Amino acid sequence: MRQGIVVAACVWALVVTVAAQGEAPKTVWDGVFTTAQADRGRPQYAAQCGSCHGQALEGGEGTALVGKPFWDKWRERSLGDLVTYVSKNMPLLAPGSLSPGAYDDIVAHILKANELPTGAQELTPTSVAGIRIVAKDGSTELAASTLARVVGCLTGTDANTWRVVKASRPERSPSQTPAADVAPGDREFALKFVLQSLKSMVGHKVAVTGLLLGDGGVDGLNVSSVQSVAPACN
Repeated sequence: MRQGIVVAACVWALVVTVAAQGEAPKTVWDGVFTTAQADRGRPQYAAQCGSCHGQALEGGEGTALVGKPFWDKWRERSLGDLVTYVSKNMPLLAPGSLSPGAYDDIVAHILKANELPTGAQELTPTSVAGIRIVAKDGSTELAASTLARVVGCLTGTDANTWRVVKASRPERSPSQTPAADVAPGDREFALKFVLQSLKSMVGHKVAVTGLLLGDGGVDGLNVSSVQSVAPACN
């Protein structure tokens, strides 16, 4: 009996540990819409969206919704962001005029067109919030020209040498994480097209917002704003 109690206690400890660790965030690769839903969305997309974005989602007056354009715009966002954007802004001449279910079906069609897997449950307004749009290879680098924010330590002496070192990975802007809470990272970014003197902030922890030059900001940031977060770097 004592052995049974010990085994039960070990099993319970394992359950508690797994629960405490939590499950990995759900992504669009986990099957978040059904085949039937995507099939319903195809004719609705054709009628409401095809004239601008192309019947094959290849683009036209509007941007392409498949392949690299889709991933560049939506990678590292939530599926809820995509559904909200589509439902508030589309169709172009009558934004928000479709039913919530129609928007969900259209988004399901877009996901299927991008060769994302189907699942057993339909995409719904309550299911999308926590689902991440991530690349299949796991890459988290944001595309060139994405408006992003980095947080790090400002160095340099003039507009030709401003850099942010010990910087965080770029996040889409606006970010939900307060800049003061962002931990130091191992990135370094050249700041380009800076229109203000930054001398008073050298050595500060700063938040920089701008367009990424190259994927992940490999060539720096086209700066739109620089704000001091703390008078010294961590």
